[in-house]
Amino acid sequence: MIRKAMIVMPLLALPLTACTGTADKPNAAASATSAAPSAVAPSSAAASATAQAPDGQEELRQAVLAYSDAFLDAKPTVAYDLFSARCKDRVTLSEFTGMLTAAKQIYGKAMPLKTFDAQISGDLARVTYTYDVPALNQTNEPWVREDGKWKQDDC
Repeated sequence: MIRKAMIVMPLLALPLTACTGTADKPNAAASATSAAPSAVAPSSAAASATAQAPDGQEELRQAVLAYSDAFLDAKPTVAYDLFSARCKDRVTLSEFTGMLTAAKQIYGKAMPLKTFDAQISGDLARVTYTYDVPALNQTNEPWVREDGKWKQDDC
């Protein structure tokens, strides 16, 4: 969601432009290994009725929802807590607060996700999710599991 905010709010994004180059590097690794988890998922799900998300899918979905709601409702400290350590090193809470404030002015409030798809490979994930407002849709957004919790890694 950060990349979308940077497109919508170019003045706020100027100090962040150096961050976008490294976000694509994990994409190649994640996409190269993402086929294995999805190929294994059907047999894992069939083995157990409660094994809907053995690789962290549900935890990831809940983290994405929490981040999305906090981002669109302009709750910067909540959303910033869902930011990866790498992103916190690159984007200050003050810069992040400005982006969330502008997003709230543009979009008004949190909205439900229409679709959600995640490709998880170990502690890395690529998440695609959509809204009724296409400008907010995210494609292959990077997420990382840090200390057992999913963190948004799109900076």
